[in-house]
Amino acid sequence: MSELEHNRGSGIVDKIVGKVKETAGSVFGNEDLKQEGQLHQQRAEAAADAAAANAAASQREAEADVVAQQQEFAAESQRLAAEEAAERDAERVERERVAAETKVEVEAREKESALQHQEAVQERVIDDAEAEALRQRQASEAEAAAIEREAARARQAAEQLDAAANPPSA
Repeated sequence: MSELEHNRGSGIVDKIVGKVKETAGSVFGNEDLKQEGQLHQQRAEAAADAAAANAAASQREAEADVVAQQQEFAAESQRLAAEEAAERDAERVERERVAAETKVEVEAREKESALQHQEAVQERVIDDAEAEALRQRQASEAEAAAIEREAARARQAAEQLDAAANPPSA
């Protein structure tokens, strides 16, 4: 199984897991679970995008290799036509091949660097979103705890008022 096929399968599973969490969060009114599901889906999409970009870069590199091979075959045909002309052509083709390979290598490194940067940025975005979701969840939990404490105080005050209004019979 290729890396792309593996990533697609994994991405589909991650999207499904994310959708299930999002749906469960919506059904049960759990905003944190819903957000976690959305984040899960976004992470799966980012991973799928990165895998597709890697596959496209590999395809372009393979196409560049085919072009370089075609140039070498053309140079070989010219050398067979005339030895003197072939020597000059072979030298020219070799210089072009080296330049083309160097260019392809530089472009591949640049694309890989850009892809790594993009992946790092996407990972930071996901991490930031997860951290924000966690902060929101903690704030919601703290707010809920404060409301529960206030409700307990209100119940206690109501019980005291009720006891004062209805003293026990002797």
